[in-house]
Amino acid sequence: MDEASYVRILRESLEKKVELLTLIERENQIQNRVLSDPAADPDDFQATIDNKDKWITDISTLDNGFASIFEKVKPLLSTQKDKYRDEIRMMKDLVRQITDLTSQIERQEKENYLLAQQKFAGVRQQAQKIRRSQNAVSSYYKSMNGSGYDAQFLDSTN
Repeated sequence: MDEASYVRILRESLEKKVELLTLIERENQIQNRVLSDPAADPDDFQATIDNKDKWITDISTLDNGFASIFEKVKPLLSTQKDKYRDEIRMMKDLVRQITDLTSQIERQEKENYLLAQQKFAGVRQQAQKIRRSQNAVSSYYKSMNGSGYDAQFLDSTN
């Protein structure tokens, strides 16, 4: 593979990373709506997590490939800046986009984390209320069944 192909692959790798980060940003918006909706299905929340996990894995793979190719062409980019000026400019723009998207995603993740904590705290409270109610009913039935009295002896209408 020639040197220009390596440089093109670096740029395409950055473009793909921008696409994946954009998908994650949109998925965070969906996740925010799911977490804000009290009637939302937990499966919808899980789907957003699964999607983001796949894209994060893809980004990691891209980053690893980018790093190995960059090491090969780093001397070339340093010595032949004029020849690759346009590609270098495009890659710098893509890195800025990646930085902006990463910052936005970090803000979204913090907000969604707080929403998730609130939602799950509410779910825990509901579960505790249900357990207390079940325990009260269970205690009532145990006390009624374990009283040792036969109901016909308690009837005073005779």
